[in-house]
Amino acid sequence: MQKFIHSLFNGPPWRTFLLMGAFGGLFAATSYNLLMLFSANFNFIAAYGVMALMEGGLRQLIELVIFGYLSLAFYILFKGCLYGLLAHVTRH
Repeated sequence: MQKFIHSLFNGPPWRTFLLMGAFGGLFAATSYNLLMLFSANFNFIAAYGVMALMEGGLRQLIELVIFGYLSLAFYILFKGCLYGLLAHVTRH
């Protein structure tokens, strides 16, 4: 796994640049409006309590947490590609 990550960040610059764009787009897609959805879900659960949890509030909260971590993973991959490209530029 470590070799794969190393080749991902320190491979050919064109590939790292393309992956950086893909990870940036995935980060944007997974984090779009995430804060507003967390806020709405929290208000729904706070207003209706256990009934809101039974009607899907808990499932939605779990999905939002998963999307939050997925978004964080894409951001870390984006930054890894960025640092790999910067290291390549400073070497030459």
